Amino acid sequence: MIPLERRRRILSVLEERGTARISELCELLDVSHMTVRRDIGALEELGRVASVPGGVSLPARLVLDQSHAVKEGIRQEEKTAIAQQAASMVGPGELVLLDAGTTTLALARALADRADLTFITNDLAIATYLSEHAASEELYLAAGKVDRANLSTEGAQTAAAIAEYNIDIAFLSTSSFDLRGLSVPTEAKKVVKRAIVENSTRTVLLTDSSKYGKVADLRAARLSELDAVITDSGLPEPARTAIAQQDVPLVLVDVPSPRSAASPSASPQTPTAKVQP
Repeated sequence: MIPLERRRRILSVLEERGTARISELCELLDVSHMTVRRDIGALEELGRVASVPGGVSLPARLVLDQSHAVKEGIRQEEKTAIAQQAASMVGPGELVLLDAGTTTLALARALADRADLTFITNDLAIATYLSEHAASEELYLAAGKVDRANLSTEGAQTAAAIAEYNIDIAFLSTSSFDLRGLSVPTEAKKVVKRAIVENSTRTVLLTDSSKYGKVADLRAARLSELDAVITDSGLPEPARTAIAQQDVPLVLVDVPSPRSAASPSASPQTPTAKVQP
């Protein structure tokens, strides 16, 4: 069976089941584990499939972003660990852009005691937090149309406001990404992401691993446009390898287990990180 036929068969199986294990595909196609991985990698680069631990699935389609209230209660440990790692990338006196999102809100908390920084954001929750807690007096809100559910601003007016700044480092958020990059459900969100990427010296994506393999209608930024991706160690191994092959530095954060954190006798644990080679 030639590669094209195998890959069509893989897609057919996924359309029937939604997900499949690597071992099942090896048996079905009567080929080696390496051959199946190679076929999956080719399909993943096209955005047709997404790696999951031990297998592969069809990409999950994102129609609308979840609300701020919903997102803030999800994967809090991962977001805190990612934010702590991201905070170490911010140099003295830098102008820092924090994209709208709950992981970037965690980063705002981690940076709040830095009096030397200047902040710009399109997130109303971040702006509120920093206005109340930041040691720095330099805080700017990129105004525009308000997305009430996400507590953020969006659209051409917000993008134009961002374009007025020479941003040293920007931290992007996303609800969906794959090997092709970040995607968003609306044009109003896309123009803001583009303005951030195009007006920042360094652009870093902060996202927990659950966002990988999800896709929305509009492409907002290619992975190759990013200076780093910070996520948690739940990112599937094939995705780690494929991102590294695009020469995008990938930082994986290990999150202490709830059991260890809850144990009275356990020593305090700090999330650790490693750069994927």
